[in-house]
Amino acid sequence: MISPESSLAAQPVRDDATSSTPEVSVDLTSEMRWFFDDRPPEELVTWFTCGAATGLTEVRWDTYRLDGAVDVGVKRRFKCVLELKVRRGPPTAFSIDPGLEGWLETWQRWSPADGRIHLTEDMDWIHVHKTITKRRFSSDGEELALSQDSRAMTGQGCDVEIATISIEGRTSWSFAFAAFGPLDRHRLLLELAWAALPGGGVVPEPLRLHAANSLGYPAWITKMAPAAPKTERGE
Repeated sequence: MISPESSLAAQPVRDDATSSTPEVSVDLTSEMRWFFDDRPPEELVTWFTCGAATGLTEVRWDTYRLDGAVDVGVKRRFKCVLELKVRRGPPTAFSIDPGLEGWLETWQRWSPADGRIHLTEDMDWIHVHKTITKRRFSSDGEELALSQDSRAMTGQGCDVEIATISIEGRTSWSFAFAAFGPLDRHRLLLELAWAALPGGGVVPEPLRLHAANSLGYPAWITKMAPAAPKTERGE
């Protein structure tokens, strides 16, 4: 179970940093993620992409800071762009549909986050390889076309994704929702996105979305990191 205790007091987050500059995007999302061993079953990927007819796939390396925190995430997207995510409060149990339940976490993200967080040379980092297939649904449950230029979370809606994730040869996969827009509509947006997926909301046989497999990226990285070699410090 994810600890509800916040470790923000121990994090070097700068409250005086400016987040209003045009180059910085600030997103507020409510997310549910589940992680599993190995690669996603082929029948699940086929179901999710409607036989490769929909979904945007992105392949990238991200580098995560290792500090044991589960409510703060610091990473370099594509090993380059510094991003900061801070969880707003403890996770809450939520069921999108019978048999589809987990921990709902609300996160605020700054990208890029240069000047907002202090990095030192003695910090440990770890590289994570991701292949992510994403679909996006609007506030009325309609699917929206995604491209490399239209990934910004504008308006309101919900992204759903399947990802294959590797850390130093260890492979896992995840299934996730990320609702964005007005906070008071996030839970409804999660439900609308699930109802709009193929199969009328019926959970495919390989998909088992329960609270025991549900956690955020920082918690998963912390869980996986002890068995994986770290990158050089200060990278």
